[in-house]
Amino acid sequence: MMAPVDVSSRGAAYRGLYDKDGFRFLGIPYGKAPVGALRFQPPQAVALTGMVDATRAGRAPPQVPRPMPAWAPRNTGFEVGEDCLNLNVFTPGLEGKRPVIVHVFGGGFQTGSANGGYQDDMGFASAGDVVLVRPNFRIGALGFLALGAQMGDAAPANRGMLDLVVALEWVAKHVADFGGDPGNVTLLGLSSGAFMIGSLFGMEGVGHLFHRAWMMSGSASRIIDIDTARAMTQDFLERAGIRPGDRAALENLPVETVLSLQEQIVATDLGERNAPGGHTFGIILDGTSLKRHPLEGLASGEFRDKPIVVGWTRDEARMWYACGIMQPPESRERLLATIRRFFPDREKATLATLQAAYPGASFAELEERFLSVTIYRGPAQRTAETHGRAGGRAFAYEFCWVPDFEGGRLGASHGFDEPFIFGNVEAERVPLARGRTEAQQLAREMSGELVRFARTGAPSWPDFCQSGQIKQLR
Repeated sequence: MMAPVDVSSRGAAYRGLYDKDGFRFLGIPYGKAPVGALRFQPPQAVALTGMVDATRAGRAPPQVPRPMPAWAPRNTGFEVGEDCLNLNVFTPGLEGKRPVIVHVFGGGFQTGSANGGYQDDMGFASAGDVVLVRPNFRIGALGFLALGAQMGDAAPANRGMLDLVVALEWVAKHVADFGGDPGNVTLLGLSSGAFMIGSLFGMEGVGHLFHRAWMMSGSASRIIDIDTARAMTQDFLERAGIRPGDRAALENLPVETVLSLQEQIVATDLGERNAPGGHTFGIILDGTSLKRHPLEGLASGEFRDKPIVVGWTRDEARMWYACGIMQPPESRERLLATIRRFFPDREKATLATLQAAYPGASFAELEERFLSVTIYRGPAQRTAETHGRAGGRAFAYEFCWVPDFEGGRLGASHGFDEPFIFGNVEAERVPLARGRTEAQQLAREMSGELVRFARTGAPSWPDFCQSGQIKQLR
């Protein structure tokens, strides 16, 4: 049974809940509600006073729910709304200085939540004796539509990233009062969450806010050029019937309309979406909030004191085909068209390399392998290599565990490793792994490695740049 508990921090008292596993503080506001005139503006940190009710989760960002097959891990049942700048804190105790892990949720920059999900947040924090912080932030058009040309500096392109920075500033100021060490903050993220973490390496004045980074199926490489971002904005405005510069119309546009329009301007083919120039939401090299490519930031050596882990699943792209999001190519020409999006004028040579590496593979298998390596594994390794050359420590892993579902046809797909990193494969919302002893053992191993990394700055396997070793997790 849960009981109330109060924690004082910088002029406010936060009322949370505790039980035998620890303390949880939910829905803590870290920024003013980005609504009305603040809808497309940078986040404004909020200084709370008096009693703050932190006994129930706050809102997740507005989003269009995605239908998922019965076997997929699910994160549903949360309330959404534009007033979403809040975070949750889970801690085994209020005294001491524990490592802090900040989990940045993923979801293709269009879905996701810090609330609920298949993670056992309190169980993970208690088992590892760490403080877990999970922030919500703006996504989709509200978080990443480039509106600088329409609204000036008041609407930076990467509002969702700036939300994350303000959440990290809250952690730096307050986490010590919740049993955490502000001098030992590890960032953890999957997919778009990992890409957001990687993008911090290109931002100015953020290095003091974190000390380690664990990026799952994401890296410091997925950046949208400003011309592509502006083309998406133009498409959005034309579909909305809004004249450029009509700030009031943008601020008063119903959120349901914003969500509908953002679905219309994003490429539906995930290969096209992730290719250079593909229309999708994400971090934009706008020259203001992000002035340099994150790989340039890593190459500078500015972050050499921050160890990183990069990881990917063996069969990243297979999920897209299994869910029906993408249709496999039926011809050589279709496969060449996919490759051409990434490597214009080199598609035939690239295909020949693929066929030599995977003899006898079908066009569908070759496309899946190409997308898995090109979008995830290759950029992750480049991120590690860039960091290593600048004097940093980088570790790499490949997640290879395959569920029994339908004879293993899913392979080790995108996102399958996240329940394992939280040590929670027995949850109701992770049907793929339930009841398998080896899955439970792997979950204990992976969550243990994350905690070890948060404590020491290194997992149990060697540095990738020094050894070339990629840890196989299976």
